[in-house]
Amino acid sequence: MKEIQMLSLLCIAGTAVLFDLHEGRIPNGIVVTGILWGGTYQLFARGAMGLLLFLGGVFLPILLFGGFYYFRMIGAGDIKLMCVMGGFLGPSDCFACITAAILFGGMISLAIILRRHNISQRLICLSDYIDQYSKEKQWNSYLEKTKEDARFCFSVPVLLGILCYIGGII
Repeated sequence: MKEIQMLSLLCIAGTAVLFDLHEGRIPNGIVVTGILWGGTYQLFARGAMGLLLFLGGVFLPILLFGGFYYFRMIGAGDIKLMCVMGGFLGPSDCFACITAAILFGGMISLAIILRRHNISQRLICLSDYIDQYSKEKQWNSYLEKTKEDARFCFSVPVLLGILCYIGGII
C-alpha cells in the first residue's frame, strides 16, 4: 500500500512541477485530482483515522503559509501542492517534507542570487518592502516591484522534499 502512496504522490507532484515550469502555474485539475486521490488513499489505508490524518495534512500548509500567500511571497499553486502532499502523508510527514522543501528552496534561492551577483539588490528590495509596509500599514504584493527573474517555481523544492521522504532521507 505504501508503494501506491509514494508512486501516486510522485506522479502528481511531478506533473505539477512540469506544468509550473512550463506555464508558470499549477492547474487546479491536478490539485483536485491529488486531493481526491490522497483522501481515497487515506480512507482505504487507515479508515476513519486516515481521514483525520488527511484533513490535518491538507490544512497544515494553509496554516503555515497563509501569511506568505497574503503578501504574495508564495503562490497559491505551491500551497495547494503542499496540501496534496499533506493529504497523502498526514501532518507530521508533511511537516518534514515542508521543512526539506524550505531548505531546498533556500539553497536554490542562494544559488540564483550568487549566480546573478545580486544579493545587495535582493536585500534592498526586502528592506524597502518591510520599510514601506511598516510606514503605510497597507498590504502590497512583495513581488509587485520585482523583476520576473527574481522568481522561481517553489514546486521544485516541494518535489525534492517528497523525493527525500521517499528515499528515506527525512
